[in-house]
Formats: sequence, C-alpha cells, structure tokens
Amino acid sequence: MRLVNLEDMKKKLVGTAERDVVPYSALLEASQGMGLVRSPDEAHVFARVLDDAGVVLIFRDKVYLHPDKVVDLIRRVFPTDETPEEAQIKEEFNKMRTMKEEIDVLAHRQVSKILWFGLATAIVQISLFVRLTFWEFSWDVMEPITFFATATSIILGYAYFLITSSDPTYQDLMKRLFLSRQRKLLKTQRFDAERFQALERMHKATSSHAAASIRNSVGLELDLDDALQSRKD
Repeated sequence: MRLVNLEDMKKKLVGTAERDVVPYSALLEASQGMGLVRSPDEAHVFARVLDDAGVVLIFRDKVYLHPDKVVDLIRRVFPTDETPEEAQIKEEFNKMRTMKEEIDVLAHRQVSKILWFGLATAIVQISLFVRLTFWEFSWDVMEPITFFATATSIILGYAYFLITSSDPTYQDLMKRLFLSRQRKLLKTQRFDAERFQALERMHKATSSHAAASIRNSVGLELDLDDALQSRKD
C-alpha cells in the first residue's frame, strides 16, 4: 500500500467533506475508485485497517478524517490530570517543537534565495547568448558554445544521479538543499535532535504529526527521520 495513495484519497475526501467528516460509504467508494482495493469486502477490511492505524476515525456511519482533532476536542472536554513531570516534559517538548519549526522556516527561506539566484543566473545566461548570437556574433559562432553548454548541463544532471542515486528533479534538489541548510542551522543553534525525538515519544506524539508540521511550515513532504537525520550526520 503506497502512502501517497492514502494521502491523495484523504485530500479527495477532504475536498468533498464538511468539517472533515464524510459518510462511511464515501470512504469505501474512494478506496475502490482509486484502486486501493478491488472489491467491497476488501474496502470494508481496508477501512478497519485505517481505523485501527489511527489514519481515520470511524464512528457509527461517519468517518472523521483528522482523528487528532477529535482527540484534542475530547481532551478539552475531559481534561486529564498531569503530573509535574509530565507538565515539564510537555513544556520542554513544545519549546523544542517551536524552535524546530522556526529553524525549518529559516532553512526554507535560505533555500528559496538560492533557487531564485539560480533562476536569475539562467536568465542572465540566456540573455547573454541572445545578445552574442544576434548582435555581437552569429549563430555559426554561437552554435558550438550553446551545444557545449547544453552538454555540460546533461553531464551535471548525470553526475547528480550518480552521487545521490535519485533523479535530478527540482523537487529533489530543493529537499536536499533544505536538509543541508537545516543541518547547519540545527548545529548553529545547538538543537538536540535526539532529545527532541525522546520527548516526542514521551509526549506520545507521532512522526506523522511532525512531518505534517514540516509540510505546513515549509511546504515540503519530508519524513521526520530524514529531517533530523541530517543533524546526526
């Protein structure tokens, strides 16, 4: 089962939902329509798996697409007593989470500047080639230069693939730049990634919540382990 299919299905259901709640039948139809299951029986089993995994919350004939919101509402209505140690852990975790989100936003801003600089460089290069081709020289002179410039970009893309073992896409480049800038910021600001993960486990938060925080802050699909692994390297 591909996680990206689950996310696409939830986005599709959210688009047709009111207050993040859809009928149970809509979940069954969506799972079959997107090819996640092949029969109605498999759709019912798949729905129970999603419910058990905490991806959705099924209550009677309704499906709540954001179980964490339901849990928060229940906690507000029925507050639980916290020990001083739990309160201290929660406070420390919230501070580190806020610090982590600020680092993510700052890293994303730095990456955006790098990417905009790359765009400006490409525009300057094209403008220079146009100037040299139509005003200074001719196409006969510039053709070999443009050929070697294109060949160089192909070679760089192939080298990127050999080094990173991934396709040379803009999205992959942006993620790698983000992790690189994040690594430096985590080191500069002395952010303890291991302590943050330990607090997260004690606070009973899940890595999907942290990944959602990264996605909401900077618009990148990153796993928490990938984001914090850069701190350990």
